[in-house]
Amino acid sequence: MEPTAEQQQAREVFAAGRDLALVAGAGTGKTSTLVLMGQATRKKGLYIAFNRGIAKDAQRRFGVNVRCGTAHGLAFRAGGHHYQARLDAPRMPSKQAARLLGLDHDLVADTRKITPGHQARLVLGMIQKFCYTADREIMARHMERVNGVDPQYQEELAKYLLPFAHQAWLDLRSLRGRLRFEHDHYLKMWALTEPVLEADFVLLDEAQDTNPVLEEVFLAQHAQRVCVGDPAQQIYAWRFAQDVMSGFPAQHLNLTQSFRFGARIAAAANRWLQHAESDLQISGHGPHSRIGDAPDAQAVLCRSNADAMSEILAYLEQGVPVALAGGGKALARIATAALELQSGRRTSHPELFLFTSWPEVREYVDHDKAGMDLKAIVDLVDTYGAETILRAVERLAPEEGARVVVSTVHKAKGREWDSVRIGAGFNPPGFDEDGIQLPLDPAEARLVYVAVTRAKYLLDPGGITWIDAYESGQKAAADGVIGGVPMIRLSLTGQLQFGASPVSRFMAAHLPDHRALVDDLAVRAAKLPPPVQPFDVQRPDWPALGHAVDYRLRLSLGRPLGEAVAAGVALAGESAMVRDAPAEGVCAALRAAGGDLLTEIEQYLAAPDTGHQERISRLCFVAAHYEAIYRRASTHATACSPPPGPAPGWRPGRRHPRLRGPGPRRADALTDPVFAALRALPEQQRVCGPLFAGSADLGGADADFILAGTLIDCKATTRPRTLGRAEVYQLAGYLLLDYHDQYAHRPPRSLPRPPRNPHRLEHRRVPAPPRRHHHAPPPARAVPHPPQGGSSSSQVSCTRSQASSVPPPPRCSIAQWHTGRRPGQHRGTRPPRGGLSQMARR
Repeated sequence: MEPTAEQQQAREVFAAGRDLALVAGAGTGKTSTLVLMGQATRKKGLYIAFNRGIAKDAQRRFGVNVRCGTAHGLAFRAGGHHYQARLDAPRMPSKQAARLLGLDHDLVADTRKITPGHQARLVLGMIQKFCYTADREIMARHMERVNGVDPQYQEELAKYLLPFAHQAWLDLRSLRGRLRFEHDHYLKMWALTEPVLEADFVLLDEAQDTNPVLEEVFLAQHAQRVCVGDPAQQIYAWRFAQDVMSGFPAQHLNLTQSFRFGARIAAAANRWLQHAESDLQISGHGPHSRIGDAPDAQAVLCRSNADAMSEILAYLEQGVPVALAGGGKALARIATAALELQSGRRTSHPELFLFTSWPEVREYVDHDKAGMDLKAIVDLVDTYGAETILRAVERLAPEEGARVVVSTVHKAKGREWDSVRIGAGFNPPGFDEDGIQLPLDPAEARLVYVAVTRAKYLLDPGGITWIDAYESGQKAAADGVIGGVPMIRLSLTGQLQFGASPVSRFMAAHLPDHRALVDDLAVRAAKLPPPVQPFDVQRPDWPALGHAVDYRLRLSLGRPLGEAVAAGVALAGESAMVRDAPAEGVCAALRAAGGDLLTEIEQYLAAPDTGHQERISRLCFVAAHYEAIYRRASTHATACSPPPGPAPGWRPGRRHPRLRGPGPRRADALTDPVFAALRALPEQQRVCGPLFAGSADLGGADADFILAGTLIDCKATTRPRTLGRAEVYQLAGYLLLDYHDQYAHRPPRSLPRPPRNPHRLEHRRVPAPPRRHHHAPPPARAVPHPPQGGSSSSQVSCTRSQASSVPPPPRCSIAQWHTGRRPGQHRGTRPPRGGLSQMARR
């Protein structure tokens, strides 16, 4: 078959030795394209597949210069084979694992008893999640949520079990260890060695659903890298999978001609691609296809196992041989657990082991928001009965002997059938309190897109016909309204979350060539050392930590925390004005403590004491919760809420998160590469939280800093590679909001400039204002820049705060954009005044 023009272009880019991100729509021949690439060179290549079956099939198609395998296969050959004896060991009961770990007594959490065996399961679950992530150490947040336990008790439970998880990992790393050893364990050990793959080029398949541990290995390679997949088919995020492609610093190409189906199914797929916020649009070049009823469909695709069971029971009642993709073991385990609880016995099911009866499970689902993920299971059992489910599982036919296959979409990924019917479970978005329909979740749209593209000839859209009414309602909505909320009410960052918002449309039209900047950002982010993050906290308060870093940077520049903190302190004492307010005496104590905090910060600013840096950093963390009180008018879920007492046998946990790495006391040192020279600037050249003339048009948008004439926006993140287009647009948005060029005065040439640093992205220089600007509360983000290993993964982005700034030319370098002008542009030209404001007011 003759390669398409798109496939030829991909081959040419690869042959030129450039990195490539190939976005391949459903059925567009991605494997054939990769084979073309392998044939274009004699260099030694490595193809990494999702599973062993795909790798074996690919090896038959690739030439001898390309080795095909899986990540586990690479890790096994590199060192995992030393653990072969442990891999062959029999399964270990949880009670035995508990004895090996020294878990020898029950814990009581919120009146619920957690046995040593269940504790061991949680510990080994922490190890499993750790092995999926790119984290270098096991942390409390790797413990899965325990159904039936209050979040505050879960926090204490995670802290208590963390040392046992470290002990378990030491056992697993030993060749003489005794705990059950899994394949994911040696994969993680291999990844921690930062391996260099023996290949001149690496081809990563299914890159949209890559395990984070493999993502780190792939991105660290110095060989030519090609990742292929379809971000619109990312449906395994719940299993910690991540999309490598979207932020990959490489040339991006698309494969859009699908050979699986014809034009009608392609049109249906494109409809859902738009709702999935994908720019991809595919065309059907396969067999003639149609949309219509398919009573005898070969496959029925459902949203969940509970939805699949309803289809299975209907087919069994009609006497139709039916199979369930992946088998019925999971459903049988749920039904067995329900029978045990209904008979008054405890169950070992990992989702239900804390409950003592089935009514208790039902009550938890009905009255606790944390139990919503169990609702489908409970409804399934209550609707059909546990015994009925067990009988249905026993009557399932093997796929080769079935007339119809029922499957969840997750199990159907990578498969295709001649005819497909979309079954139950794909519900339309709900409505808000004003009766306005909420926007469709892109993750749900991706799931439906995968479902409809499994069909080759006939697609029955039975379970998703509501999309017609939904789209009609969206078209009827007033312009400038998303989800019933006028765009004028959203902040700058809020609008950038929606591609159809006025700001996003304006940016797409006037700043279309952002890819070069995003790629440069990704390249620099890849060089950052591992992040500093809380390791003994199950659910870190990331917004509060971001605020704390932001405050620390402000203080290092000699500036106060901001008005929002002081307002939160004042509001904390007004119980009548705060939701979920504690008793008046507690409110008074909170206000008094906040007053002491502000006083100590003022004293520090008057006479900075380098010996109290740790305490100042901790006070910044507390200050973040006072700002949360101001912004939410609530004390709920803040550090001001009283902690629960430790359960019997538990050791008390720390309320402040501990950081794995240099710790808060080195906050100043972490920022030195960027902020060292800036701290010495004259006062009028150090502006924190600047507001612009157009800030009120977009929810009071305020930037982080303008220092020495440079607009600096800080991001606190553990995944700097996720920063991209939205952050570039945000910086450009601040420029456009400066309607009157308030910051467009040229600074004296003698101003000190920050030292050059590989982690710093300086886009444009900005002349500083002649006077100190109003200090407004900044967004919840800021980040230190690491001089050494073990510091925070972060990114500082800088741009020029001048309304006359224009987009850079295509494929411009950072140095070119630093000049502030496009080639041939006169210094005085500018876009129309107030353009962004006019767009936002529509």
